[in-house]
Amino acid sequence: MRRKSRIRISKTRIRDHFRRLAQYGVDDIDRFREQVHDGCAERLRALERRAESLPPEAQEFLADDASELDIISGLADQLSIVALYRVVEINTGRMLAHEFGKAAAKRASTITEVEKLLKDKKDLELARVPHHRAIKQLRLLNNAIKHKDRRWHEGEDLNTLAKAYVRLRAKVPAYIFRLAERMKLRYR
Repeated sequence: MRRKSRIRISKTRIRDHFRRLAQYGVDDIDRFREQVHDGCAERLRALERRAESLPPEAQEFLADDASELDIISGLADQLSIVALYRVVEINTGRMLAHEFGKAAAKRASTITEVEKLLKDKKDLELARVPHHRAIKQLRLLNNAIKHKDRRWHEGEDLNTLAKAYVRLRAKVPAYIFRLAERMKLRYR
């Protein structure tokens, strides 16, 4: 009886380990976003204070600076989406390496390779893992940003990316945990 409980604890520990690693990555991205957005907001407040003492003609030049701060905030949101998906890729690679060896980890950057490997070796359909749809949305956003997808245009409502990040960020550790669970990962 004691052996069964030890096995159950071992399974949960490794799944929690991968979930925590993913959560640490998400937390780091959150800190990055917060620093950039706070820095831009502080700089904007300073510009607004400075603008009060300037004639209207000079205030127009400060508008360009304010516009540049919006661009920087938008870039931070783009980088955050890319980084968030990278957390998924890194942790998927770690799980594949743990289960199938280091050579399998290289397949983690291509979703079709991951799907094929898991189907062949574990009879696991990735689409059936809880939170898969959210991760798929994250992957599509990541690809649109990185590959300049024509369906997504730079400057097009960047608040959408911020909202997507906030919505998807909690799904990453949850997905990693569920993937580890479905892969039936164990410490060796």
